[in-house]
Amino acid sequence: MKKLVILLSLTSLAINQSCDSTDGEIDLQGNNLFELQYINAGMSGEIIEKKDLEFNEFIELSSDNHFVKRRVYPDSTSIATGSYTLIQSKDSEYYEFVHEEESYLIQNCGSSLKEHISILNNKEIFNGGYLPCDGPGFGYRLVN
Repeated sequence: MKKLVILLSLTSLAINQSCDSTDGEIDLQGNNLFELQYINAGMSGEIIEKKDLEFNEFIELSSDNHFVKRRVYPDSTSIATGSYTLIQSKDSEYYEFVHEEESYLIQNCGSSLKEHISILNNKEIFNGGYLPCDGPGFGYRLVN
């Protein structure tokens, strides 16, 4: 039942987000910088906006298929790095991140060094790696 609720929530989010305008499109194999905009608190359905968080987070994708994820607190910054691959199928597009080393910034339910980042539309991505284990989802917006 939980998986069905999560699937329906993600589907609804993807449909709602896909109605945005087309300016500032993601260059799927180019340099992109995404900024965290909200956290979906999971099963509660609560959305926590960027302005209410104690940190900010950025994902930088470079054209050489490397990424840098930065979580910035008022007094410190955490960084995770690795490589990414764009996965395109008939039904979905997403980035598969492979981290160079373990980090608390890896968002998945296990101990894998991989993350899957869904491409919602031409300027938004979503990391729902924690949702299957009742954790939060992270929504990012393209900033350049």
